[in-house]
Order: sequence, then C-alpha cells, then structure tokens
Amino acid sequence: MKLPIDEQYRISSDANQWILQKSRTRKGVQEWESIAFYTDFYPLVKSLTNRMVRESDATTLTDALAAIENVTTTISQALTVQEEALRELNTGRVTDEH
Repeated sequence: MKLPIDEQYRISSDANQWILQKSRTRKGVQEWESIAFYTDFYPLVKSLTNRMVRESDATTLTDALAAIENVTTTISQALTVQEEALRELNTGRVTDEH
C-alpha cells in the first residue's frame, strides 16, 4: 500500500509495518527513501505531523500555529481521499478508469 500525503511524503506498508517515506532526488531520479518504521498507524501520523511542523518555515508562534493548521489539513485531506477510494473498492463502485 502506498498513501501519498504530499509531494514530499508518503506512507507505505508491508505485511509487518507502516513505513514513512520521504521523496528525494538522486542522480536526477526521484525516489522514495524509507525514513521511519511503525507497527501502528496512529503513531506514524503523529510523528509525520510533528516532523512536517518542525520542517516548516515558522519563525513566530503565529507562524507555528498556522503551520500546524496547514499540516493537519494536508494530512487529513490525503487520508480522506484514500479512505474514500478504499470505500469505493469495497462497494465495487470503482471502474477500470480509476
């Protein structure tokens, strides 16, 4: 499973774990680097939220609060889109066009 969050992060998984991946360019080729591993989904989301806020350009408390709001919106929207797609798959409403 691969769940895109934004251009910089995605969540991947295998049979044993959730994987936080970060995009990077190496020798002119974009690739995904695994940067953290979790056995549970919610700690991954919390860690990703904290990481994205810390990496923001915030220099004041107001900026930090805006960054928190932007990050939570980004993650919520990404996961909502994925949840809706999974729901469509489960109900058989997805066509070959998706």
